[in-house]
Amino acid sequence: MDMLIGCLHIQIALVILLLLTQTSSTETSSYGKNTASCFVSERSALLAFRAGLSDPAERLSSWKGERCCQWKAVQCSNRTSHVIKLDLHSHAWSIYFNGIRAYTEPEDALGGSISSSLLGLRHLRYLDLSRNMFVGARIPEFLGSLPKLRYLDLSGARFVGMVPPQLGNLSNLRYLNLDSDYGDVYSKDITWLSRLSSLENLRMAKVNLSTVTGWPSVVNMIPSLRVVDLSGCELSDSPNPPLHNNLTSLETLNIRNNDIYEQIATNWLWDLASLKYLDISYNSFYGPLPYKIGNLTSIVELRLPGNNLVGMIPSNMKNLCNLKALELTSNNINGSITELFDQLQGCSWKSLETLFIPNCNLTGRLPTTLEPLRNLSILDLSGNKLTGPVPLWIGELANLTELTLSYNKLDGVIHEGHLSGL
Repeated sequence: MDMLIGCLHIQIALVILLLLTQTSSTETSSYGKNTASCFVSERSALLAFRAGLSDPAERLSSWKGERCCQWKAVQCSNRTSHVIKLDLHSHAWSIYFNGIRAYTEPEDALGGSISSSLLGLRHLRYLDLSRNMFVGARIPEFLGSLPKLRYLDLSGARFVGMVPPQLGNLSNLRYLNLDSDYGDVYSKDITWLSRLSSLENLRMAKVNLSTVTGWPSVVNMIPSLRVVDLSGCELSDSPNPPLHNNLTSLETLNIRNNDIYEQIATNWLWDLASLKYLDISYNSFYGPLPYKIGNLTSIVELRLPGNNLVGMIPSNMKNLCNLKALELTSNNINGSITELFDQLQGCSWKSLETLFIPNCNLTGRLPTTLEPLRNLSILDLSGNKLTGPVPLWIGELANLTELTLSYNKLDGVIHEGHLSGL
């Protein structure tokens, strides 16, 4: 009898363990399709929200009946049946023009107004309204009252006006995208960002920040950040850069196409040792590239075009073992092409895939022998002052897809040996 009771206890324990495991598994997969009937209050909130929208493509035609967890673009928790995800982004095609991403007008865009009935979705974690046509509408202040929101994407949705500082109340937010294709969104004070203590991904491209001062110090107050995109924001110089770097997790920083006028050598950027992607193109950074650039040992893409940089690249750039893309277009390197290659011939020489250095006032003859850049796919040396013949090692760049040597002073003959290995 004691043995039977013992076996029974073990079986009960195994059943409880199995139920707990299933509950845990269900929670981790809470974005799965839920077949249960949703809460009446949340269904009413969704229908009131839909009533304010224009939907010419009838994307929301499935929004009827009681089972709102099965409606298109709606997802509920498998554990609680609460609505936790609303993904209503439109399907605009992205295209690139002169290296800049642009979007076509979407045929399935929603429009109209965004009802405050969304506040009835108290468990909402994910909201994506990107690439829609809320033309002339302002970003609703009430979005800052969705306490569990972790993901918010309002990019390219044709909003206008000031970014509401109430978004700073979203303390659980990890992803925020306010990219403005037309620059009609602005903010005069971004200190509210510092309250987003969980934020990992911040995207505010083309949001007008021309009157904002001390923006690096604000960003530096969010140590969880991994991605920051403030490109095309009309940012000016940063008179009060952070004294201590808190951005130890930052991997991507894009501040291209701004109005930043600063000396490059003493800039705080070089203390961001975890950076993998840095783009400061088309600003007004000036002076020689600093030796501290060698601190960026994790860097994969380094894009510096269109500034006022002068002088040869530092020799320790050869130690950037993860460097795949180096762009220096339209700076004044004003040195020998052979010296530049020498400064890279090390660890970075083996990893480089893109070497883009047109219009940099480079001089001299291309070296006749060179250790092959075996991974190189793009080489652009155009618009410099290079002389002499095109060397045969060009034909050894077996992975090359783009080669540009135009607008130099090269001479001689291009023959089969230059091309047969490409």
